[in-house]
Amino acid sequence: MPDHLRNDGGGLMSRCLSSARPPDEASSASPNSVVISRMAADPGAVIEDVARECDVSQRAVVEALPETMRQFAAGTHFVDAMTDIARWGDVTLIVNTDDGIMEFTGPIAEGKVMRGYYNVMAKTGFHGHIRHERCAAIAFVERPFMGRASAFIAFLNLEGGIMFKVFVGRDENRDLKVDQMVSFRKLADTICTGTQ
Repeated sequence: MPDHLRNDGGGLMSRCLSSARPPDEASSASPNSVVISRMAADPGAVIEDVARECDVSQRAVVEALPETMRQFAAGTHFVDAMTDIARWGDVTLIVNTDDGIMEFTGPIAEGKVMRGYYNVMAKTGFHGHIRHERCAAIAFVERPFMGRASAFIAFLNLEGGIMFKVFVGRDENRDLKVDQMVSFRKLADTICTGTQ
């Protein structure tokens, strides 16, 4: 671990690493009490940052959110979810890696499964080939973020990382689009199992 992370003056990194986890569980897939407390106190924290700082999976951070803010569906619903999202209009798709945060805002075209990929074949805008069978779970999250309501769907991979997130769009007042929130909640109600 780099020295600048070790010597953080007793901050979050120290609190996360000093939790009561044995060393062999350093990359825990489940949230620990420190992560749960952190997300209860600051549910708008950047998931990827908390996962990195506390050495847990991104899924564990999502699971650590208060239960009223998240629910889960099986990854086998990937195509169903993406097909539904294709009807929503302009959304924001975000990929957050150690090297940067990439965002696309616009409609996401409906894809097709071919040759082991979910293929989004738009001529312009978002297009690509997603290994949909690596999606282990789908999280529906509604939480505050930077002082505003936020809602997104996180597609979680087999290792507990976030493949990408699709955020409900905003209107001219920067409020969540009402029609998309209806679609978001209807999709969650349709595919979520109530378990993690």
